[in-house]
Amino acid sequence: MYYCNEFLGLNVLSLYEGELLGVVDKLFFDKKLKKLLEVELIGEDGARLTLPTKNIYHIGKNAITVKNNQAVSLKVEENSLSPCPTNSKAYTIKGEFLGLVKEISLNEKFLTEKFSLDNGSTLEVKNLASSSKNTTIFYENTDKVNVKKFTPNKAPKIFKSFKRVEAQILPVENKASAQTDDANPTQTPVQSNPQVVPVEDTNKQLQTAEFLLGRVCTKDIFNFNNEILIKAHTVINKKNLKEINKFGKLRELMLYSK
Repeated sequence: MYYCNEFLGLNVLSLYEGELLGVVDKLFFDKKLKKLLEVELIGEDGARLTLPTKNIYHIGKNAITVKNNQAVSLKVEENSLSPCPTNSKAYTIKGEFLGLVKEISLNEKFLTEKFSLDNGSTLEVKNLASSSKNTTIFYENTDKVNVKKFTPNKAPKIFKSFKRVEAQILPVENKASAQTDDANPTQTPVQSNPQVVPVEDTNKQLQTAEFLLGRVCTKDIFNFNNEILIKAHTVINKKNLKEINKFGKLRELMLYSK
C-alpha cells in the first residue's frame, strides 16, 4: 500500500549511473483519478523532470529508484493529467460538504483505492463523480445519476455547401491605358463602381481576367468553406483561374497578384 503524501519530498535515484536525479514535487493522475500515472521532479539544476510511474523500479522509505536516467525526461509543457487532489474540498453531488481530502491510498500498481478526509472518514474510488484542482465530488450510496450525462452540448456540425453568388469584376488599368489617359485628358474616366456580373457568365469573366495568366498570387485565397483555392506564390494558369472564377474570387485575385 502506498500513500500519495509519502511520495512528496522523496529523492529519485538512478541505479545504473548512481546518480541523484531530483526530488518528487508533484503527482499526476488520469482524468478519473483511478491511477497515478506520473511523478514530477525538481532536478539538481532546478529543471522540471517527469517520471512515469511505469518506469519506477522500487519505492523505498527514503528514495525512489529507477533503472537508469532514461526513466525521466525533461518537462517541456503542461500535461493534460489531473493533479493530485490532496487538500481539495470534497462535496456530494447534492452539494453537501464532506471535508478536505487529506490522503489517497494506492495499491502496488498505483491504482487508487481510497480517499481519506480530514474528519477521519474514507470514501471508495467507486464513489468518485468528478474532480478538479481544488474540488472533488462524490456520489452518495443512494445516488443513481451519472454525471457523465451532464456533458455540455457539442457545437452543431457544419456541413459544406456551395452558394450562388455574384462576382464583382474591377476594371484594371495597365500602363498602355494610363498613357492614353495622359494624352487625352478629356477621355471618359473609368467608373469607380465595379460591374456586377452573374456567375453564369463565366466566359466573359475569364476573358476579362486573362491578363492574370502568368502572374504570381501573393496571398492564399479561400472559398466560402475556408478551403484553399490557390496558394500564395503560385503562378496563375488557366486551370486555377477557372477555379477562382467558379467561386467568384476573381476580384480578390486581381488585388493580390503581381
